[in-house]
Amino acid sequence: MTSRNENCSSSDSDERSVLTPETGHLSPELEWYVVQSKPREEERALHFLKEKGFHTYLPRMEVVKVRDFKNVKTKKPLFPGYLFCRFDKDENLGHVRWTQGVKKLLPESVNPMSVDDKVVQAIHSLEQEDGVIRKQPLQQNDQVRIARGPMKDVLGVFDHWASDQGRVRVLLNFINYQASVELHHSLVEKVA
Repeated sequence: MTSRNENCSSSDSDERSVLTPETGHLSPELEWYVVQSKPREEERALHFLKEKGFHTYLPRMEVVKVRDFKNVKTKKPLFPGYLFCRFDKDENLGHVRWTQGVKKLLPESVNPMSVDDKVVQAIHSLEQEDGVIRKQPLQQNDQVRIARGPMKDVLGVFDHWASDQGRVRVLLNFINYQASVELHHSLVEKVA
C-alpha cells in the first residue's frame, strides 16, 4: 500500500499532508473517493480500511435524542452510509472495494471519480475541536423556530447560551406575554 495514515478527524492529522513511506513527500497519486458502506456499517468499513492502512474520513455530527424523557447526545455519520477514503486508484482500487463493510465506490463504475481535496477540507473545517460537526452558532436576537417537541414550530428570538451543555435561552412571544425557555440547541433552528 502507498500510505499508512490515521483517521482524518484526529487533531494531529491533516488530509493535505499524506506522505509516502518511501520518499517522505506528498504523493499526488493519492485522491479522495466516496465509499458507500453496507447499511449501518460505516464504522466497520472505517475500521477495516484503516486496518489496511488507508487514510479515511468519516465526518460525524452531534444529534440529541429523547430517551426516557431526557435529552441524550449521540454522534452519527454526517452522511449516513458514506465515508471518504484516500488512495491510489491504480494500485488499491480492488483492496478498497473488497474491504469488509464496503458496498461500493461512487459513482459505481469501473473507473470511479475522485473527490476534490477542497471538498473534504471544507467538510473537515466545519468540525469543532472534538472532531464533531455541530450546527452553526446562534447570535443574540436571531429569529429561531423550535424544531421538535411540544412547542414545535413556535417562533422566538435567541437570547443567549445558557450553559456549557448546549442549552440556549429563547424568548417566545405569546398573546400579551413574553416567556423565556431553555432548550438544547439542537431543538432550535435559525429562521432565514
